[in-house]
Amino acid sequence: MKTLGQHCFAPMRNPRLQSTGPHLIVAMVTPFTPGGEVDRASLRKLVAHLLGGGVREFFVVGSTGESPLLDEPARLAIIETVRAAAPDGVVYAGISGTGHRHAIHHAREAARAGADVAVVMSPYFVALDQAQLADFSTAIADASPVPLALYHHVRMPTPFAVPTVARLAAHPNIIALKDTNGGDHNRCAEILAATAGRPFKFFQGVEKLVLPTLAAGGHGCVVAQGCIAPRLFRALFEAWQAGETGRAEEIQRQLTALWGIFGHRDVKQSFAHFLHTLKLPLHQRGVIATTAGALPRVTFEPQFEQMITDFMMEHLEPRLALPAS
Repeated sequence: MKTLGQHCFAPMRNPRLQSTGPHLIVAMVTPFTPGGEVDRASLRKLVAHLLGGGVREFFVVGSTGESPLLDEPARLAIIETVRAAAPDGVVYAGISGTGHRHAIHHAREAARAGADVAVVMSPYFVALDQAQLADFSTAIADASPVPLALYHHVRMPTPFAVPTVARLAAHPNIIALKDTNGGDHNRCAEILAATAGRPFKFFQGVEKLVLPTLAAGGHGCVVAQGCIAPRLFRALFEAWQAGETGRAEEIQRQLTALWGIFGHRDVKQSFAHFLHTLKLPLHQRGVIATTAGALPRVTFEPQFEQMITDFMMEHLEPRLALPAS
């Protein structure tokens, strides 16, 4: 592997990546047909739904998009479909796998399919020390034809420690970190301090911490619940940018209440149950044709679906009429 500082490319200049305000990036679910194929028609409707809610940046083939369960044709179909449906948007594509060779291959294929940014977690299953994680990430960044964003998640065997993020932020092709840290809002301030003076962005991955992240100087968020509440997140950003602190705090309280469903014991019992909390509301609103996922023959108890419906009626339905400004 190359070491830090041994770069073999010129940094990309992509006009779509230029932004003067905070980034609202939605971690998209992947719609499937009952037969397990990517439902391109529903995916286009989902993009239209998000565009209508003020979203211009899309994270596909991530954990919410069921990336570990996808084969290569499915990954590329998703990226190509979203790119075509949002030609002026920014497409972030997950490239994670069990090693740097997988990630480099995925990055090159994602770029050919139209992705603007590649997003990588630490390796699945394999635990690394921090020096090894830095070398792993550097090898991918050196080879990727598009800029690389790091993705820290508490479920991965190896965390991106703050000093490691600071080292990697010096790489000219590593531009951001999505941080889904389980609720430690201090990491935002620590990483911002450690990367000060560099064109490196911090994106919050926990819905309840979006406003605290903006207040700390963070650069935006990557949120799964943006799939079902894009206008609510956009309203938060607009209130914050307008200096309407009280309104922003009220919207954050609404989003935090919506985020609470992720803590429900039935939602936490499996990854498929988590996804169903996002897909069922989209299906009930006619955005996606089915709630099918990548796993075969998954079914849910009627009581579980009723719980989701009741929760969304209380926490999402009253917010649907919220003005966009």
